Amino acid sequence: MDSLQRMIAIFDMFDGDCTTVTVEEVATTLDCSVPTAYRYLKTLSAAGLIAPDMRKGFTLGARIIQLDRQIRLNDPLLHRAGDVMNGMLDDVQGNLMVCGYYGKNVVCIAQAWPDRTVLTSYDRGRPMPLLRGAAGKAILAHLPDHRLRSLMLSNAAEIAAAGLGNDWAGFRKTLRDIRKQGYSFSRGEVDSRNAGIAAPILSEDKRILGSLVIVVPSAELADDQIPVIAEKIIAGAQAISVS
Repeated sequence: MDSLQRMIAIFDMFDGDCTTVTVEEVATTLDCSVPTAYRYLKTLSAAGLIAPDMRKGFTLGARIIQLDRQIRLNDPLLHRAGDVMNGMLDDVQGNLMVCGYYGKNVVCIAQAWPDRTVLTSYDRGRPMPLLRGAAGKAILAHLPDHRLRSLMLSNAAEIAAAGLGNDWAGFRKTLRDIRKQGYSFSRGEVDSRNAGIAAPILSEDKRILGSLVIVVPSAELADDQIPVIAEKIIAGAQAISVS
C-alpha cells in the first residue's frame, strides 16, 4: 500500500458511530509510525478534507461538505435520477433509490421515499454490501470479468454465503442469469423486513454506473408481482441511463 492509498484508507475509519480519529489510531490502523500518520493527517487537513476537533482528534473537514454540495447541484446522474424517480411514484407502490458503488460497497446517492412507514437502515451516503441485496446484485452482474475474478479470489466464502456461487463458474453463471433477466431481486438480505428489485443504470458505452431500486415491505410483495414491478424498474433505469 503506497502513501496515497494509506491516506485514502483514513476515510474508511469514519464509519458508523466513529466521527473522530486520533493520530495513534491512524498509526495502528495503517500499521505505520506515529510521525507518518501525523504527516498524512496534516496533508489531508491542509486540503480541508479533515479538520482538528475540539480535543486531540480529527474529524471530516469542511471541504467534504463543499464537495457534497457540488454533487447535489451539478451531478447529471443525480438530476436525471431525481426527475425519473419522481415521475415513477404514481405508477409504482414503493420507495425508490438510486445507488452507486465503489470497491465492495454500494451507496445510496438519491431517494424518492414517500412512504415513511417503510423503514430502512440504509439512507443516503451509508454503504451497503455489494454482495448482498438487489442493488448490489444488479451492479455485480454488469462488472467486467477481471473485477469479478478479483472479488471471487478475495471473497469466496462471502460469495458462497450470499448464494452467489461456490466457485468461479457458479458465480459467473449466477450473475449472467441476473444480467439476462434484466433485474435482480432480494428478500430480507439487507433489511430483514424489506424486499428489493433493482435494475442497472448504464453509461453510453454500457459501463455500469449504479442501479435503480424499489424497496417495499417484504410481507406485502407477492411473488407474482415481482416481474410486473421489475418491468417498471427496468424502464426507469433505462430512462436514467445515459444514451
